Amino acid sequence: MGGGASSPGFVGHSKFNITQGKFIVGDGGLARMVWMPKILKEEIRERLLKRGEEIGIPDLIDRIADETVGVTEEEILPFLQEKEHPALSMDPIIG
Repeated sequence: MGGGASSPGFVGHSKFNITQGKFIVGDGGLARMVWMPKILKEEIRERLLKRGEEIGIPDLIDRIADETVGVTEEEILPFLQEKEHPALSMDPIIG
């Protein structure tokens, strides 16, 4: 038996994997991304912009919260609602 314990909602990967077409594709892909650290968002900014264009959400990067918005669900939810983040209209990953 290989691998470790899995935790719903957590995916371990390289920072560049986030912008690849196969990134959590079964769960909605990059459009599911609601939060990431600001430093990472800036580091992969060009890749996020390109991928956002490819999936038909060119302003997705501006809809992704970071620590300047908050770090808890309660803190970032108003931001996500204001920005009409696509993840809010997706089916939940877990019940």
